[in-house]
Amino acid sequence: MLTVNRSVERVTISVPHELASEADNYSAELKVSRSELYKLALERFLAEQRRERLKLIVAEMAEEYRADKELTALTVLDDEEFV
Repeated sequence: MLTVNRSVERVTISVPHELASEADNYSAELKVSRSELYKLALERFLAEQRRERLKLIVAEMAEEYRADKELTALTVLDDEEFV
């Protein structure tokens, strides 16, 4: 009986030969499988995308804060500036 790991999904991708070759060199150097290398790269990419999305949200919130006189009215009392 074949056991299937439900927490892992098999994905097939196509990459240019040069990129695959360079990835293979790094996987050998790092002593990880090609699959592990691609998984790590995808995790880093997704983490970076989440960080960039949060930066945009924070910038929007900061701008809304600066534009809202009710929110900024008391900051002069604190002698603090919202950055």
